Amino acid sequence: MVSLGILLLPLSMQASTLEQQRERYAQAQAALEEQDMDAYNALRRQLDAYPLVPYLDYREFSLLLPTKSVQDVNTFVDEFKALPFSETIHDRYLYQLARTGNWKDFLTMQPDVPRGQALQCYYYTAKLQTGEPAEAWKGAKKAWLTGNSTHDACDPLLDQWKAAGKLTNGLILDRMLLVYGEGNRARLNYLRKQLTGNSQQVGSTIVSLFDKPAGVSAFAKRSKVTPFNQQLTTLAYKKLVRSDVDEAVSQYTATMKGQHFSQVKQQALADYTASRLMATSDADMQAWRDKALTNSQSISLLERRIRQAMREDDWDAVVLWVDRLPEKAKKDVRWRFWQARLDQMAGRDEKAKAGYTALLGQRNFYSAAAATVLGEPIKYPIKNVTDTTVVTKQYQQTLNRIKELVAEDKLLDANREWHYLMRGMDQNEIAALAAYAAKHKWHHLAVQATIAGRLWDHIPLRFPIAHKWWFDFFSKKRDLSTVTMMALARQESAMNVEARSPVGARGLMQLMPATAKATAKKLGRNYAGQDSLFDPGVNIRLGSGYLKMMLERYDNNRIFAFAAYNAGPSRVDRWRAGTDGKLDAYAFIEAIPFNETRGYVQNILMFEVYYGELMGEMPPLLRKNELDTKY
Repeated sequence: MVSLGILLLPLSMQASTLEQQRERYAQAQAALEEQDMDAYNALRRQLDAYPLVPYLDYREFSLLLPTKSVQDVNTFVDEFKALPFSETIHDRYLYQLARTGNWKDFLTMQPDVPRGQALQCYYYTAKLQTGEPAEAWKGAKKAWLTGNSTHDACDPLLDQWKAAGKLTNGLILDRMLLVYGEGNRARLNYLRKQLTGNSQQVGSTIVSLFDKPAGVSAFAKRSKVTPFNQQLTTLAYKKLVRSDVDEAVSQYTATMKGQHFSQVKQQALADYTASRLMATSDADMQAWRDKALTNSQSISLLERRIRQAMREDDWDAVVLWVDRLPEKAKKDVRWRFWQARLDQMAGRDEKAKAGYTALLGQRNFYSAAAATVLGEPIKYPIKNVTDTTVVTKQYQQTLNRIKELVAEDKLLDANREWHYLMRGMDQNEIAALAAYAAKHKWHHLAVQATIAGRLWDHIPLRFPIAHKWWFDFFSKKRDLSTVTMMALARQESAMNVEARSPVGARGLMQLMPATAKATAKKLGRNYAGQDSLFDPGVNIRLGSGYLKMMLERYDNNRIFAFAAYNAGPSRVDRWRAGTDGKLDAYAFIEAIPFNETRGYVQNILMFEVYYGELMGEMPPLLRKNELDTKY
C-alpha cells in the first residue's frame, strides 16, 4: 500500500519541491497499479502543478476505459490532443468497442477509414453490421488482396464475405500472384486448394512455376497473352534470375517474345537481369549485361556499372558509362565531381579546374573533395537561430513536460512528445524548436528537429558538442581524436544515448552486443550486458576501443576504419583485395559496393570537418596518409 503520511501535512506546508512532486507522482503511479483509488485520488489532488500529471490522467482513464462512453473518450482526446497518447487512447477504445461488438459506437467514434489493417477490418465489419454490406465487401476485398497473411481481426469479415459468395476464382488467383511475389510457397499451395473448376489447372501452373521457374519461357510461349499471364511470367522470370541468372539470360528473348512484352517492360526485365550480373567474370555475361544497359534509364543501375568499372580500374568504361547517365544524373554534384576528375585524368587541366571550382562552397562531400583537390579551404553555408520566443511562449506546457521527461530519463516518452509537437510546424518554427533544445542540452532532440525540418545548413544545431567529457577522456586514453569519435557517434546515433537499431546495435556509438563483449574482453574490462551500452561512459569506452582497433588494423586510415566499423573488416579486406592497390582515395570511396557504407564513410569524413570547425579546428577532409595510400 502507498504511504499517505505525506498527505497529513497542513495545507500551508504542502507547497512542495520538485523532488517531492516526483515522489508523489511515483506514489500515485504505484497506487494506480494497486488500484487503490482512494490513495491515488488523494495524491493526484496535490499534483496539478507537476508537468507529467497528464500521464497519470492517461493511466487512470485507461484503467477505467471499459466504463467510458464515446463522449467521454472524445472529451478526453480533445483535452489532451497536444499529447501523443491522445491517439493511443482513441485506438484502444476502438479495439474495445470491436471486442464488445458495439459497432454503432465504433462508427460514431471512427467515421472514416482508420489506419492499420486490424482497425480497417473492424471498420468494415461495423459497416456490415450496421446495414452497409456493399461498403463492407469493398473492404473485405482490399484485405484479401495481399501477399502477406491477414490480421486475425479480418477473419470474421472475410468469412462473411466468402459466405456471401464474393470470393471468386479470379480473386484467389490474383492473390496467388501477390503471394508468389512474397515468396511464400506454403500459402501459395493453401490458396491453390481453394480453387474450383478450370482454375485449378491455373493454380497448379502457378505453383509449378514457383517450384521450377526455368519453365518460364515455355509457359510464356504456349500461354495466351493476357495481363494475368504477363504478370505471372514476370514473377517467374525474376525468380529464375535470382536462382540461375545464366539460365535466365538464355531464356530472356523467348520469354519476352512469348508474352509480347512492350519495350518498356522488356527493358525493365533486362535491367533486373543486368543487376545480377554486375560483378560477373564471364565475358559472355558481361557483354549481355552491357548491351542490356545501353538503353537503360535506371540511374541507380548505371551508377553501379560505373562503380564496377572503377573497381576494375577500367577508366575508359567509366568515361563511357558516365556519358550514358541521364542528363538529370549528370547534373548531380557527385557526377559533376567525377566529370572534373575524368577531365583531370585526361590532361584537360583547365576544364577540370573549372569543374572543381564550380563545386566549391557547397555543403557536401563532393564540394569538400573538390576543395581538397584544388588545395582550397573547405567552405559551406552556415545558418544560426537565436530567437526561440515563438516556441517558448506557444508550447511551454509541452516543453516543460519534455524537460521533466528528460530529467527523469524517460527518453522514449520525450522523443514521442518531441515528434508529436513538430507535426504541422513550418521550417522556422522547427528551427526555433531545435535551438531551444540545443540551449537546454537536449542534444538528440535538437538533431531530430534539424532532420524533421530539413535544416541542413544549421550546422551548430545538427552537430551538438555532446558528452564531451567522455569523448575527451577517451581521446586521451586511446590517443584518438575527440572530433573523430564525435563525428562517428553523430552518424551512428544522432547523439541519442538510447538509440537502438533494427539489428540490435545500441547506444551512442551503436555497438552490437557481441562486438561490445569481445571489445571489453580485449580491453580487459568486465562486460555488464547489453543494457549497459545505453550508458554514455560505457558505450564510448567500448566504441572508442573498437574504433581504435580498426584504425590500428588499417594503419590509421579512416576510410578503411569507418567502412569496417559499418560493414565489418572482412568485407573491407575483400574490397581491398578486389581493387588491389589500383585506386586513389576518392575512387575507392566511390567504388564501395554498399550504398549505406559509401554514404557512411562520406558522412563521417564531412562530420569531422563540421565538428572540427565548431571546436576551433580546421581538419582536412582527407589526411596526407589517406591521400597517399593506394587502394
